[in-house]
Amino acid sequence: MDGTTARVLVLAPHADDAEFGLGAAFLRWQAEYEPWVRVVIAACGDYVRSDGRPVQATERLAESARALSYLGVREIENAHWFAENQGFSCDYAGMVTGIEKQLETFRPDMVFTCLPSFNQDHKVLFDATITAFRNGYPDLYAYEYPGNAWGPPPPEFGRKYLPADERHVEAKIKALAMHKSQFDGRAAVVDPEAARTLARQRGAEIGVPFAELCYVVREIG
Repeated sequence: MDGTTARVLVLAPHADDAEFGLGAAFLRWQAEYEPWVRVVIAACGDYVRSDGRPVQATERLAESARALSYLGVREIENAHWFAENQGFSCDYAGMVTGIEKQLETFRPDMVFTCLPSFNQDHKVLFDATITAFRNGYPDLYAYEYPGNAWGPPPPEFGRKYLPADERHVEAKIKALAMHKSQFDGRAAVVDPEAARTLARQRGAEIGVPFAELCYVVREIG
C-alpha cells in the first residue's frame, strides 16, 4: 500500500474473522495511509451457539460495526452468500458472481480473503475467491486466524508479514472483545487472547514485537 487513496477489500467468512486476521493492520494502515477499507462478511445470520445460546444476526452485525469502526474500517457489508456454518450448501456460482461484483464496483487495489481451514465456510470462501480471480483483478492475499492451526496446512511459500506494535495489538484485542455474542460466558477454543499469542509468535519470526501474517496468492508488480 503506497498512498492515501488505496482501496482495500477484505472478504470475511463470519463477523469477527477480519479482526482476527487483520485487526492490527487496519489500525496501522489508518495511521499511515488512511485507506478506504471495505469488509464484506460472507455469512451472518441467526444461529445457536454450541452451548445453546441463541445469537441473532442483528446482534452480530452491531458488534462488527462497533469493532471495525473502532479499527478505522469505513464500510461493512453482510453479503448473505450462505447460512453460517453451511458453506458447502451455498450457491457457489452465485457467490463467485457476488465476489466479482465487489471487485468491479469497489475496484480495490488489494484484496484479502481467508485461508481455508477446518471450517467449511472458510474453505468455500477461499475457493470462491480464487475462482473469481480467474480473469485478472488486483493483488490477492490470504490472511490467517488462530483456528488455522486445525485443518489444511498453510502454503509453504509467499509469507507476507504485517508488523504491529503493542498499541495496535491491544486495539485488536479490544475490538475482538466487542463480539460479546461469541465470547461472553463461553470457553471458546479461539478467543481474543489467542490473537495476541499468535501476533507475538509472528513478530518473533521477523524480529519485531508483534506481526500479522498473510500469504501472497497473487501479486502484480
